[in-house]
Amino acid sequence: MTPTDLGRLTLALVVGGLLGAGYFGGLYLTVRRLGQASSPHLLLVGSFLGRLLVVLGAFYLLSAWGALAMLAGMGGFLLARLAWLRSRYGRG
Repeated sequence: MTPTDLGRLTLALVVGGLLGAGYFGGLYLTVRRLGQASSPHLLLVGSFLGRLLVVLGAFYLLSAWGALAMLAGMGGFLLARLAWLRSRYGRG
């Protein structure tokens, strides 16, 4: 593994963490607004599709760096989920 590969894996981990923070933060905001929405179904579906498209697009771009970068990105995504759960509920 070259230093460039290590840098890419680190960047993929950070990008995955940011994606996870955005995804789960967006989910949290969506759920909080469901009670006030005039069309909660549309809000839920629209939010899901928007979050999904951003995450899938980013992972598609990470795929250019190979499977290890995608795994590092997924690791960052899951770490963000764990951090979100622990910050909200005290455990994960």
